[in-house]
Amino acid sequence: MKTKHLFPLTLLGALLLTGCGQTGPLPTFGKAITPEWIQADFDGVSGNEYIATSNLQDVVFNARGEIIGWYVKGYAGTPYIKHRADGTYDFSALQNQKSIVNMVAGRKALAVSGEGLDPAQPAEAGVPTGLSTDLKTNRQTAVFRYTQNGATVTKSVILHPRNFKIDLQTRVEGGPDRVNLLFPGLGKADNPRVQAAARGAQPAAVQGSGTLSVENVQYAALQETPSQVAHALILRPQGNEAVNVRLTGGAQGLITANVPAISNLEIYGGKNELIHLYQSGYTELPGLFKPNPFGQISLLIVKLMETLYKFIGNWGLVLVALTLLLRLVMWPLMQTQGRTTARMQIMQPKIKEIQDRYKDRKDMESQRAMQAEMQQLYRDHNFNPAGCLSNFLPFPVLIALWSTIRNFEFDSGFLWLPDLAIPDPFYVLALLYLIVNIGQLYVMTRKNPDMFRQQAMIYLIFLYFALTFPAGVTIYIILSTLIGIVQQVIINRQVERETAGLGQVVQKVAAGSGKKGKDAPVQTIVATTKSGKKGKVIDAPKQD
Repeated sequence: MKTKHLFPLTLLGALLLTGCGQTGPLPTFGKAITPEWIQADFDGVSGNEYIATSNLQDVVFNARGEIIGWYVKGYAGTPYIKHRADGTYDFSALQNQKSIVNMVAGRKALAVSGEGLDPAQPAEAGVPTGLSTDLKTNRQTAVFRYTQNGATVTKSVILHPRNFKIDLQTRVEGGPDRVNLLFPGLGKADNPRVQAAARGAQPAAVQGSGTLSVENVQYAALQETPSQVAHALILRPQGNEAVNVRLTGGAQGLITANVPAISNLEIYGGKNELIHLYQSGYTELPGLFKPNPFGQISLLIVKLMETLYKFIGNWGLVLVALTLLLRLVMWPLMQTQGRTTARMQIMQPKIKEIQDRYKDRKDMESQRAMQAEMQQLYRDHNFNPAGCLSNFLPFPVLIALWSTIRNFEFDSGFLWLPDLAIPDPFYVLALLYLIVNIGQLYVMTRKNPDMFRQQAMIYLIFLYFALTFPAGVTIYIILSTLIGIVQQVIINRQVERETAGLGQVVQKVAAGSGKKGKDAPVQTIVATTKSGKKGKVIDAPKQD
């Protein structure tokens, strides 16, 4: 692989491996969404629905407190719901775009069934009370109440705008002692993993489209294969009351939870991704999520971030400290990589001279002679082609770091940034990202203007990604790149001093006739330095 293609391909690979190539609607650039409750007719049926909207998801409740729309956002901060000039709302993106996944897929979550209670039958539902949003405590609350066949069902719901958790308290009065709560999912998943773990036991999973009952669970879950665009629906009982579940597998994945008339459940409905699950306290549950090697590194990074936060108390400054710390740890490796890059840039003109000298000679002897000159050039400049592989050694850490910061939910902004988990609404970071990367490219390709022009165009394409990066990710990239520029400038000066006396003088010692090919006489090329020290003698076919 040519060195000039290495850096942009490395970055592009990181983007693709970490999920930036996901399908779905493109993000809308703008300010962070202010979490709120919206009361409007969502489904076209008489009566209002109640939509909790935030940077991470839009959750649509009917008057009974049943979730009829559960939309997790692929890009945090994307406003799926549009405000019209007349004060009404446009829900067409949620209702019509197939690329936006409704986790309940036309069914109802949190529906209550039991003796005298049937989600498919009419009920007397009032207007929800307690609709409120408190950003300081990360809460959106509502109380839904309805009556059916003499039984009154009350659901107290608390959503958390900065994560995917929902706290649900259900109270049934005048009805059965135990009821069923339904949790369907996961939208587009044809065959999600459906499993549950009894308290003190290992998880048991449904095979195919069968069913399975598990008593006294510590959790039950529906999960897609882990990725940046995968979903999970997990419920955890709160308190000592026994919660029994019946699991249904296949395309119509379903958890039916049998709970007491008064019950408390914690529900996770969001991305089936390590960092979000870790921040929500789910990674310690048996069999729920097994991190791969990148995930193990991510967990170390996020724990380091949490440790730094205890001392610093500001997530923006934590990212600054994390960047400095990681660059310090990787300094020796980056030093080796930087020296390889610097020597390659110094050698490029001489490599081109050798290649031009042999470009019309395709016979075996000429090619061997060219390789011999190349090898001698490498030895003179103390250059090891295998050193280019050091570019890839930090790759696992960079991927894990990227994924960690991208998925970490910060509880504050930084400087002019309202939220480190969404893109910069003023595009300042995107501009700085472009400037520092062009600066780094210049430092790396200063002796090869053609290479600079070629790769500069690639960074203009990457500018789009910078507009979609969470602000925390962009801060890390900018700071890390600035440190890399300083390091590379220092290395360039060191290498230029070390190679200043390696100018070669070619002496023609002998020449023969004008024959070509394997019968051609050879000319002896003696490579010497400016100091007069004789290098290796190279025999090469005489050129016309």
